[in-house]
Amino acid sequence: MSEDQFLDRLREDARQLQFEPDAFMTTRIAARVRARIEAAPTVSLFLARWLRPIAASLSALALVACVGVAWVEQHSTNGASLDSLSASNAMEISVDGDTYSVGY
Repeated sequence: MSEDQFLDRLREDARQLQFEPDAFMTTRIAARVRARIEAAPTVSLFLARWLRPIAASLSALALVACVGVAWVEQHSTNGASLDSLSASNAMEISVDGDTYSVGY
């Protein structure tokens, strides 16, 4: 049996399995589609359409920031980490005999 005969036989057998809606079903589906298109969006639907992409973008940005901080801490050459650069470590400055603590 050649490849062409196999595909022809397969198409013929598959025709019995195809779904062909009747006129009533086609009209009903078209009416439901028109009803959903013409329906005005509610406030919650409108907010969901706007806030979901914004939330996804901010989540992606936060993920990139976390990965970036972790990469910088891992590949720092001078041994300085994010903890040593934070405001919890005070820096003392002496000016005119007085000592000032900066960083709190």
